[in-house]
Amino acid sequence: MDLRSEHPLWPLRHGLLTVVPPLDADLRCEAVVVGAGITGALAARRLADAGVDCAVIDARDLAQGSTAASTALLQYDIDVPLVELCEKVGPEHAERAYRAGVDAIEHLADLCATLPDCAFARRPSLYLTRDTDDTEFLRSELRARRAAGLDCRWADPAELESTYGLTAAGAIHSSVAAEADPYRLTHHLLRDLIARGVPVHDRTTLLSLKEHDDAVTLTTDRGVIRARWAVMATGYESVEWLPKKVVSLHSTFAVASEPMPPETAWTDRALVWEHADPYLYARWTDDHRLLFGGADVPFKNPAARDALLPQRSEALLKDFTDLWPGHPIEPAFAWAGTFGSTKDGLGYIGAPKGRDRVLFALGFGGNGITYSEIASRIIADTVGGRAHPDADLFSFDR
Repeated sequence: MDLRSEHPLWPLRHGLLTVVPPLDADLRCEAVVVGAGITGALAARRLADAGVDCAVIDARDLAQGSTAASTALLQYDIDVPLVELCEKVGPEHAERAYRAGVDAIEHLADLCATLPDCAFARRPSLYLTRDTDDTEFLRSELRARRAAGLDCRWADPAELESTYGLTAAGAIHSSVAAEADPYRLTHHLLRDLIARGVPVHDRTTLLSLKEHDDAVTLTTDRGVIRARWAVMATGYESVEWLPKKVVSLHSTFAVASEPMPPETAWTDRALVWEHADPYLYARWTDDHRLLFGGADVPFKNPAARDALLPQRSEALLKDFTDLWPGHPIEPAFAWAGTFGSTKDGLGYIGAPKGRDRVLFALGFGGNGITYSEIASRIIADTVGGRAHPDADLFSFDR
């Protein structure tokens, strides 16, 4: 699947950071991770930390799929608001899912502290609305979040205008969120794995996967891999290996500005996320670009998605200028990517029915990297024979 259009910011800015050879011989290991984007890199890191003999393969060059198009807003927020998720899965499960996101951001902070130059930074976030009719809903969401123990408060229109320059009717200000450069982070994780002796091979395409009682056999275009476990970290391309449909695909669009004067950034450089459908979101990058996106449409095919890019990027620019008036924005890059949504906004992690040794790390939703971190821990525990306390939240049979 063609997961994104050409010219996303991160690969253009950094180039090919890590070059590895394709698989050139048959391979045996305890666990093979299919996918060398941020999800696969995090999963392989956790497996290696647990002493698991693992390997990583990818059909593309490293981090050139969805990771290259990610805007990397790291939030505990789920696409389905907490008050609605409580109705879908029950209050106990819903609150645990939100708190799992908080824990994931803390784990990512600890991990990034050990890696150089990933542009990780803690930020607050704003979940805002421009519609005065929606403020009561957001206030009920705020009450639910505070009851769940989440650190958040109300921001009124005056504060949003004076502190952020944003024209909105109100917002939930959350203290826990973060940002990163997903491309550099993935490459640093993979370089660390390579330095520790983990085989990492790109340009190696999985052709077939066969599961046995206590092992799996993966046939690629470069050789055969035999392992006790297979970890599928190929994101939206994983659907071809699943027994049933669990995700609806959408096309999403993003714009990055030219670098702006540092003082242009609003106070505390908070992440911005709008309560709307489709929603608008924004963040600042470490080189002072404003990165904003949204304008999602149902996915049809890559050609149709890419044809919409000029119109959608222009609409995004106008929409964000309306939200943040008085600040000229000069676009530098625009791109489109694939985005997935599930019935409850939660990702799918673990083994689906009919599979025992094929584990999926599917971080569908707007907080995909947060889900990827959660998946890395659930998968490492599963391979190690341990039950992760949050595995049931993201199971295929929930």
